[in-house]
Amino acid sequence: MKKEAIVVGWINTGKPADCGETMKNQLMIQKLESFGVRCHQVDFKNWRKHPWVFFKLAFLMLFHRSYVLIFSTSTVNVYPMMKLMKKFKWKQPSIHWVIGGNLGNQVINGMYAADVIDYIGLTIVESPIMNEQLAQCGVKNVKVLPNFKPIPYFPNIDNRLATLKSRSLKFVFLSRIMCEKGCDYILESARILNDEGFEKEYSIDFYGKVADSFKDVFTAKLSSLSNVQYEGFLNLRDNAGYDKLAEYDVMLFPTYWNGEGFAGIFMDAFICGLPLIATDWAHNRQFMQDGKTAMFIPVHDVVALKECMRKCIERKYDLVEMAKNCQRNAKLYDVDNVLTPQTMKEMGLWQE
Repeated sequence: MKKEAIVVGWINTGKPADCGETMKNQLMIQKLESFGVRCHQVDFKNWRKHPWVFFKLAFLMLFHRSYVLIFSTSTVNVYPMMKLMKKFKWKQPSIHWVIGGNLGNQVINGMYAADVIDYIGLTIVESPIMNEQLAQCGVKNVKVLPNFKPIPYFPNIDNRLATLKSRSLKFVFLSRIMCEKGCDYILESARILNDEGFEKEYSIDFYGKVADSFKDVFTAKLSSLSNVQYEGFLNLRDNAGYDKLAEYDVMLFPTYWNGEGFAGIFMDAFICGLPLIATDWAHNRQFMQDGKTAMFIPVHDVVALKECMRKCIERKYDLVEMAKNCQRNAKLYDVDNVLTPQTMKEMGLWQE
């Protein structure tokens, strides 16, 4: 029998994905439909411009209670609906496909009630740590599925690795440019390294949207760092974007952003063979291996970040082997290796 699903979340239907949530939901819908699941999209992206989306959801739930209801968005967006479902003992096959990495802590801290989260048939989280946190609170039906994306192409990094010891090192930052992602710490580390005489031995390029609250500071500090540049946006929807990213040697990710989960840029870094300098924050250690695909540093520690960058510049790490490890690990997160027929069966979304 053909399965049908109601997908609730930010989707940006008919348009390119413009954030991590819309990217994940578009990929998930595409993969479900490849298995023959008909997806009824309830797109809450910019819902104020089309508030009738609430009526669409109500109609689908009222008249199609056999359809699998998939909440694929931040919990804050759907928690009131979950409470109503529990209060009225609403019976419908349902999945809470968690976006971000905060849910476990939020349940522990009492922001969300465990029995409301557990009322949904299946909760899907991105990391084993969140699974353990929820289990401690009594949420039983939890499945761990990492973030995913299609990987049709791996850039060739042989030439980059062959020349690694004979040129300056190229660092890259690729995410939203704001304090909470550690950008101020990167700029301060660069200032110290330059003062220590390393200015000619490395460079840093930033890609991403600059947060309004950080623009003035970012612009001012860039102006005093000749080897640090803002390069705008990097299009990773085609192979040329990955070829460009693969020209770099190390990705910087000293984040302390509260909502950090399985950042999509981990997969982009792995595809391009980029080891990461990353903070020991949130779920980062669940997806990267210290000394193999990443170099971990403490949170809020500019000196540790600067020292780790210096060791990379001085080739104290085996960046060649780490780059190869990254490309090998990327395959773990290929959508075809995450959303398999067995996974679909376990979610009640597919049957032979």
